[in-house]
Amino acid sequence: MADDPTTAPPKLLVERFADGGIACLKFTGMIDESFDGKQLGASIACETLVLDLGGVKKISSFGIREWVDFMAAATKAATRATILVECAPKVVDQLNMVANFAGAARVFSCYAPFRCDYCDSEHRVLLQIDRDLEAIRSMKLAERPCPSCHEGMYFDDDGATFFSYLIAQDKFALEPEVATFLAAKLDYAVAGARKLRVDKAIEGRVTFVRLAGDLDQAFPRDKLAEGLEGVVILDVSAIGKIEPAGAAAWRSFLQMITPGVEELYLFGVQPAFLEKLCGAEDLGKKAQVLSFALPYTCKACGTSAAQPLDVGAHVEVLKFATAPELRCPTCKAAMLCTATDASMALLPGLPKPTASPALVASLGGLRERALAISKPRRATAPPATTAAGSSPWAKIAVVLGLAVVALGGVVAYKVLAGGAPPDKGLFGVGPVVERSAPTRPAWVVPGKLGLGGAEARRLPGGDLLGTAVSSIATSQQDAEDEAQEAALDAIAAELARAANDATWFAMVPSIYEPARASKLAALARDPQSTQARKDVREARQVTAYRLRNDGALPAIVGKYRETYDSVEGRRYVAFVQISMFADNIADLAKHYTKTQTVLGATIVPMYPLVGWRYALDHGAIVIGLAPGPLKDLGIVERNILVTVNGRDPANGIASFAAIATEEYTSTAKRGGTFRLEVQAGDGAKREFSTQLVAPPSTPPTPDKPTGRDAPTVPATGVNTWDRYGGNNKGSGRDDPTQ
Repeated sequence: MADDPTTAPPKLLVERFADGGIACLKFTGMIDESFDGKQLGASIACETLVLDLGGVKKISSFGIREWVDFMAAATKAATRATILVECAPKVVDQLNMVANFAGAARVFSCYAPFRCDYCDSEHRVLLQIDRDLEAIRSMKLAERPCPSCHEGMYFDDDGATFFSYLIAQDKFALEPEVATFLAAKLDYAVAGARKLRVDKAIEGRVTFVRLAGDLDQAFPRDKLAEGLEGVVILDVSAIGKIEPAGAAAWRSFLQMITPGVEELYLFGVQPAFLEKLCGAEDLGKKAQVLSFALPYTCKACGTSAAQPLDVGAHVEVLKFATAPELRCPTCKAAMLCTATDASMALLPGLPKPTASPALVASLGGLRERALAISKPRRATAPPATTAAGSSPWAKIAVVLGLAVVALGGVVAYKVLAGGAPPDKGLFGVGPVVERSAPTRPAWVVPGKLGLGGAEARRLPGGDLLGTAVSSIATSQQDAEDEAQEAALDAIAAELARAANDATWFAMVPSIYEPARASKLAALARDPQSTQARKDVREARQVTAYRLRNDGALPAIVGKYRETYDSVEGRRYVAFVQISMFADNIADLAKHYTKTQTVLGATIVPMYPLVGWRYALDHGAIVIGLAPGPLKDLGIVERNILVTVNGRDPANGIASFAAIATEEYTSTAKRGGTFRLEVQAGDGAKREFSTQLVAPPSTPPTPDKPTGRDAPTVPATGVNTWDRYGGNNKGSGRDDPTQ
């Protein structure tokens, strides 16, 4: 009956999408008492759950009851996070009125209602919490051009009412995997989802390279290829869209590295990547696919998901261009492969990988290490996962029937009765019960760095090496994350000291250095102070996050960890060394010191270490002023420009300059208030504004007609040209001036 045209469409359509540990439910229609929230919630099993609520048209009173039951079950089933995206205005209304409508979920984006009086139309504008939170908290949204007539349209609701729920939320960014999933798998326009990021984990002669983002003309082919040797594993599971220029750059990259590497493997190949870049001519002589994904659909429960497949385990089936038979991980029913013919035709050409069992067994641990350095930590870290983890890609080693072997595993120590006194570690925390290596590495020098300490130095050839120690942490993951963030922060400080621009060096470091020195001194005085550690940790998280987003390509070259039995329970201290190549350092220095002129001011991009003083995600730092509109406003050097007329230019100083110039010009033309939100000194951001008066409207003066365009003058009348360039013909009284 599903195909019967007389069958009434369902009130509510729920579509399922999944990839690895991420699942998305897309709701379209009306939520009422027929919505079985408990049953749907019980069917969820994932790490991160995304709920797309952009298509919700109406929610009845009984529907709210069912929805609350659903959210209670869903947020419990999603082990990592539940995120609401594209919330329709009807959903926002319920968020404001129903206390537990969102459960434990967070809202990432919502639609705000806008109206255009010029063409009498209504529209929705998508707001993102990471990009628009300041505008949301102001409860005033700037006018936007109408999509229909291009005139100005305005926010058509009461800000204090509509944003009452959202203003209580903290700003957060999507995890890279979630952003890539939304952008690539479901074609969502997520800010920041497309920029390619590269993370490395190195163990012995194995280099694990993880790429996340879109493959386009910006792919750093030469930079990434430099120095690759030994056994190289390329994790492409988080690559999203593949543009023609990016595909060409990728093929060239493989050709460049093939002669110099011993073995080359692709891990986590997605359907689009398989179809476009896994032909025999694409892979070349050495590249082999270890694992890939094909799309499957379960007709029993409606789940659509890209299922990971191990080439070695299924090679006998693949050689017949046939997809392996799989069962739904949700309901265990048989699934149907929905791959394209082009993808299926490539399967027989995938050779059986020659990777050793030990190498395959190490994949889970290497991937977790690469993931760990790429993620800005949340205030509360999630429980650490095992090397195999809950990700299907991490479980490929299990599919092969191999035990996960931890490279450089854990050695346990036990003090026997009557033996030597217990080793309380470098910092006297308590007896050492575990080490990540039998002996401390030579670079872990007692007394050189205290708890929470970090340093960076330049190596011969220009590379930077950062070394750091965590504070005493309550979890292994937290200690390792803190050490990595501290090492990146030290690298950022060394990079600033090496800046080859006198004006930049005179202006920018003075913004953050006093705050940074003060907070580090407080931590050195009392490494166990909760407040001191919190202040330093938050600043380093911002620094590390911005540094990576600005193109930093850090590589972990050394790791060590000790576990203690302290009087307060199990505690951890982690040590790390991170390297950044000279060319990457040069590119970053060029980026941070690049200037742009706007309305008389010279600006440079936000420097990561500014996070030690201000909680700003982005902005433009003023390092010079000439006579012009910004100087007239009262802007001074070292001010940080944040928004212009409520618009938040988050895409760099060129974007900021273009928007500021556009807003000033258009405001001056029509008349009105030109506003800048500025971080000036300590305290809250301030608004600088000026009233611009539109020039008086003067009638156009027509050119005097000549030649063939000249009017014919009647013999008995007077000819005049009116203010619109028209011709008044007639005698005497026909002239309106008489």
